[in-house]
Amino acid sequence: MKWVECIKIQTTRSNIAAKMLSFVAECEKCHGLLKAKVFNHASINDCSLCLMWDTDRPEPHGSSVGLHLCSTLKKYGLVDHSVWVEKNGKGRKSHEQE
Repeated sequence: MKWVECIKIQTTRSNIAAKMLSFVAECEKCHGLLKAKVFNHASINDCSLCLMWDTDRPEPHGSSVGLHLCSTLKKYGLVDHSVWVEKNGKGRKSHEQE
């Protein structure tokens, strides 16, 4: 199952993107991780990391690496962590079909 883990930090520090990029290199060894991307907000220092996974089932509270990163980033600013599951209409009944 494909799912995305999004970690966003609101901060005044300008070096957060570099810290997240170095973390991406470590994440690439994780089983089930398809891709890891870092994004900067267009006009402020806020930064996001998106971890795209393909595993047997999603981790509703986040992966161990995502939770570790969130814990580390909290000393630099406000952290928002969310998990999103892909809906593709194949194989699983949607709410409307039940």
